[in-house]
Amino acid sequence: MEKVNLKRVCNEIVKPSGFLDYREYLEAVFNALKQLDIDYTYFDFAEDAGLGRNNLMNALVRNRRPLTPKTAKKIVQNLSLVGRERQYFEALVEHAYARDPIERESILRKLVMLKGSLVANELDRWQLEFFSHWSNAVLLELMNLEDSTLEPEWFQDQIRPKITVDEIRYGLDLLCRIGYAKRDEVQSKYIPLQTDVSTGAEVASVAMIRYHQTLLDLARAAVVDVPAEQREVNSLVLSVTQNEFEAIKASIQEFSQKIFDSHPPKPPDASSRVVQISMQVFPLTRSKGEKK
Repeated sequence: MEKVNLKRVCNEIVKPSGFLDYREYLEAVFNALKQLDIDYTYFDFAEDAGLGRNNLMNALVRNRRPLTPKTAKKIVQNLSLVGRERQYFEALVEHAYARDPIERESILRKLVMLKGSLVANELDRWQLEFFSHWSNAVLLELMNLEDSTLEPEWFQDQIRPKITVDEIRYGLDLLCRIGYAKRDEVQSKYIPLQTDVSTGAEVASVAMIRYHQTLLDLARAAVVDVPAEQREVNSLVLSVTQNEFEAIKASIQEFSQKIFDSHPPKPPDASSRVVQISMQVFPLTRSKGEKK
């Protein structure tokens, strides 16, 4: 494939920043190249990527071989990936290859930062920032309490686990900048303007992965730090069919929506507090035929 076509496909038609899995990106690039040349094969793709004329690229896409960061650098050079899109692809590979949880968390933060620099819409960038720290949603909810104030120290006193006053100031300013809240000097408090927060298509994937990972960390800490009478934690381990699995997912979604719908904005009372409600279902074993 001509270099000019490789560069255009990899940097303009199919961008790495639109993916959370480097395999899916490489497969999308191959499909785009095949549209330019119906006879294009994975052998051609591997050769164009600097891997030699072999079936290695197909094995990488099908998850039969891992892609190392060293090989990834060879691929991006030969596919003419440039700028932050190149950095994003390399970070995707590093995240998939890393095994240390702390290292993976650091790389994920890097992906979020890179994604923020790549989204074109300013509101999308702000929403990405909103979901980059769990406390922003808590700050927004705390504004509903009857004794809330403009003072960041008041918010700090309410939040568990503790965060710094500087983090709170930054979060409050962010909420006002993106139109989720406003300062009311007359009432001497923040007024929440947004109750149903969601991400746009540009930021949903990487933002929500980072956000939910953080919430799971908070839930893990709460099992130890929060008294039993102030929390409810349940777990089930079941063998289910695929149809049963899909039904469980649907039930969780319906229950979550039911809780949201039954909790319309209302005047809070002295007993009000901000809580996290998390429900997950995920496999602990592989299904028959699933790739290792």
